[in-house]
Amino acid sequence: MMKNALLILVLSVLFFNCSKDDDRPSLSSENKILSFKIEVNNITYSGNINNVSKEVRIQTLGLENFISVTPSIEISANATINPTESTPQNFNNIVNYTVTAENGEIANYQIITENTPFSNEKQILSFELNIDNESFIGNINHNDLTIDVETYKDVSNVSPIITISENATISPNPNEIQNFNNPIEYTVTAQDGTNNTYTVNILKREINSTVQKCYVRATSFGRVTYLDLSNQDYQLYIENETNSYHLNFFDTETWNDNGIPTTNFYFYFDENIETAVDYKLKLKINGQTKAETSYEIDVLKENAPKINSANQQSYNYNDTLILTGENLVPGLRIPANGNIYQYNESYVSVSSDQTILTFPMTLNYQMFPSWVGQSSPRPTRVNIYYDGRYGDSTVLDFN
Repeated sequence: MMKNALLILVLSVLFFNCSKDDDRPSLSSENKILSFKIEVNNITYSGNINNVSKEVRIQTLGLENFISVTPSIEISANATINPTESTPQNFNNIVNYTVTAENGEIANYQIITENTPFSNEKQILSFELNIDNESFIGNINHNDLTIDVETYKDVSNVSPIITISENATISPNPNEIQNFNNPIEYTVTAQDGTNNTYTVNILKREINSTVQKCYVRATSFGRVTYLDLSNQDYQLYIENETNSYHLNFFDTETWNDNGIPTTNFYFYFDENIETAVDYKLKLKINGQTKAETSYEIDVLKENAPKINSANQQSYNYNDTLILTGENLVPGLRIPANGNIYQYNESYVSVSSDQTILTFPMTLNYQMFPSWVGQSSPRPTRVNIYYDGRYGDSTVLDFN
């Protein structure tokens, strides 16, 4: 009896102890990274987690510019991670994390970023001015960061058409209207923050220095920039919206003016040009305008003076110049020895029928080359000039 009671007591104690062990909660073995994120340039990138290979791969953009990034990490409940998620890291390199489960089991993860570096491309790829439906393409020099645009149009109120490197930005905005009469700078900023500043220069192909008010039969000097008229394909026209006349130019002289190709020339206003105040001179090749005047020219056909002859070919100081012709007016303009000498009816007389003009050459000996120590005779153009309007001319020898 005693033995049975003792056996029951021992079994009871063992049963009680076993019951205590079974009621104790087991420790978790979970040691996974559940979520892994980093923020770069205000963009959040989430990792692709492989809990078998223990790798977290993240595709990023422009990470190379950030060497200290604090991640956002979510792990298994009751697990711990080392280093902690509050520790900044350089994710341009592989970063290792150890996740320890509640029961002490560990998992070693590698954080691998697949980064696309920011582009450093910062070029203006094309530059165009479209004016009056005509396109003018810029010549881009990426070494000097300059853009040269040849045009004959007014560029004071134009917005350009620009293409730039992918992912780059440009300032000022190409949609903004600019006055290109002065150099304009455009700054192109690459995706990586570096930049290039291009300067846009307008090479204005412009005809200038011509007469702006004349009769038909007048001869005028002209000058054109950025064109070499020794190319015989150029043709000169005077045009308005109604009329177009081909003119001959002659006595061309091409030279370089501080790096700017320049051509001086003369031309004649043909007798068939109709009266109008809004003509422009244009130089063309194959019908395409390459240069023009920025101003309008007033041409008058009615009662235009005409010189038929002079009383002699060669003149000295104190001689009298007599011109015969039609519709002559009392005024002369004579460019000589670097100056322009102008005379009105106080010095020039015309017969009542306007067929004879008389001018005593007793006023300015400086017109004559021999008086200023220059070689003579010198061909000198004598222009009819009255009321601000040029007329017919003749070339005479001054001694």
